[in-house]
Parts: sequence; structure tokens; C-alpha cells
Amino acid sequence: MKKLIILILIFNVLNIHSQNKKLKWFKGNTHVHTTLSGHADTHPDTVALWYLDRNWNFLILSEHNQFIDPKSINLPKNKRKDFILIPGVEVSDYYEIHTTGMNITREVFPHTITKENRFENYKTFLMQKHTDSIRGANGIPILNHPNWRSGASALQIEKVKGLHMLELYNGHPDVNNWGNKKHASMEQKWDSLLTAGKRFYGVSSDDAHFFKKWAIDESNPGRGWVMVMSKELSPDAITEAMANGEFYSSNGVILKKVDKSKKTYKVEIDVEASLIELQSDLLVGKRTDLEEAGFSIQFIGDKGIVLQNTNSTIAKFKIPKGLKYVRAKIIYSRVIGLKSEQFYAWTQPIFLNKH
Repeated sequence: MKKLIILILIFNVLNIHSQNKKLKWFKGNTHVHTTLSGHADTHPDTVALWYLDRNWNFLILSEHNQFIDPKSINLPKNKRKDFILIPGVEVSDYYEIHTTGMNITREVFPHTITKENRFENYKTFLMQKHTDSIRGANGIPILNHPNWRSGASALQIEKVKGLHMLELYNGHPDVNNWGNKKHASMEQKWDSLLTAGKRFYGVSSDDAHFFKKWAIDESNPGRGWVMVMSKELSPDAITEAMANGEFYSSNGVILKKVDKSKKTYKVEIDVEASLIELQSDLLVGKRTDLEEAGFSIQFIGDKGIVLQNTNSTIAKFKIPKGLKYVRAKIIYSRVIGLKSEQFYAWTQPIFLNKH
């Protein structure tokens, strides 16, 4: 009986300790390239070291159709304990459909459609094949840069089953995040999917290729990332948190709090951390005609309509009935000389109807 009581007490202590384990923000990048791609300039070891040296917490070496085992990467033996590599790959097909396989347990191969055997819905077909193959390797799929070249429309993405994450922002200069004559902006596509009742989370990455030559029109590192809320830093914990939408995406703005419920949505900006981050010459903002410099917080709902705009560093939105979803977009506007630009953080939607 005494042994049983002791075991119960130990269990209760461990359970309380587990419950009290605090959630933390972890900074990471899900999409980067190395010399294994044939069109990047830096070895995988050195790429990983770049992020390690700059206080990132996790990284996926997402090479085109080549699985890089994290165990094969040589990092300093005395490296920070709060930095991990998550196994992954960028499943890539000739016709612009690329998908990150996050936390896969084996290689995943592409399903190439050639120019000769294209058919009407081949993009949806490829996205579905990528998604199924990645999930078959115990990973989570992230659709990459849907506005690159011919890209993928919201209607094509909407038909894919089991795909719930896409790149909302990608730091490569040629991926048309903000849209062009061929493409709606990535935010517009995201809102189209959400309005159609699809559960999608928006990811930000830098898609870096070049670590030796630096310019605004080069795909350099450090331009986009995710901040994941998790109890621990492990491949499984980070992947699970992202799959559940427990993260926000950024290309410059840092948040202190994101609190969501069915009734209210509250966001608080970490002003000090944001201003430090925004001093980096790595970042590339969106060129814009500014009306007023500073921070603002928007709450956005069905069809991408701005439901509330607050020029403050803390904002709370009372959610009315009848909406399908609410998400937040946090904006920092600045003017440097003749240059006007904006940087963002995007929080994940709260889904108010069944999806």
C-alpha cells in the first residue's frame, strides 16, 4: 500500500510539472537550399551554421528531391542546445509545384508531369501526389511559393485533400508574394481558401539560395520565418504545433502575445524586439505609399475584409457571430529617405465554423 501511495505521489508531481511547463516561442525556417541543389552556393554544414550563429531555434534543409539526414550535418560539438535540425525535403516538379515535406522519416520522390503529358488538372494532381507521399513518410506538407511562375490558383489548391499549410510569404525575390498580372496576392489566395471553408495556415520562409553574394534581388537568408509556440524544442513538438496552427509568420515584426478564443482575439506586439529585428539589413519590405509610420494591427475576416484596424501595439477584437474565421495582420510602416516600406507578422486564423 505504501508503494502504491508513493507511486501516486510521484505521478502527481510529474503531472503537475508537465502541466506547468511553459510554452515558449521558437524561431525557425522551413525552406532553405544548399550546394546539393546545384543552384545554391553554400554547403549544408555552413548553411546550418549560419542559422545557429544567429540564434534561430530550428531549420529544415529542404533540398530539391534530396533528403538531408540531420545526423549527416556537422555542427560544433559545443553548439547551443536550443537549436535543432528537422528532417525534410522540397518535393519539386518541373511545372512549378514544390512542396516541403516537414519532419519526414524517409525520402519522398516527385511525380513529374512532362510537357507532353500535361492534362487539365495536373497542378491539383501534383499537389495531391506530393501531399499523399509526404504524409505517407509521416511528414506534414507545406505548399511552397504558389505564385512562382505559373503557380497554383486558390481553386486548384482548394481541391487538394490533406494539405493545410502554404507559404504566405517567401523571401525569394521572384515569387510574387504581393501578386502581379497573373496572380492574386498570396493573402488574397489565403483568404479565398479560408472563405471557401478550407483550413489553411500561412507560413513564412526565406527560401535562401545564396549566402555569399548579397543584394535585394538575391535569395538571401533571414528574410522570412515562423515563430512557433511549443512546450519543447523537438522535431515532433514543433511539427505538431505548426500542424495545429500554434505559430505566426513574419518578415520583420515580432509579437509578444497572441490570445484567441471564440469570443475575442487579442494581439500584442513586442516593440523592442521588433525594432531590433528591423535594424537588420537582410530584411526586404513591401514598397508602399505610406500615410503614417508606425505599428498597426488589423483583424481580417471572410473574403479578406478588414474588420478592425488599430494604430496601436495592443489590440483586442470582439468576434461577432456569423463569421467563418478571423485572423490578424500586424504592420510596421517606415520611411527611410525616399524609400517607403512595410513589414508584417501574420497570425493564424481562428475557425468559427466547422471545417
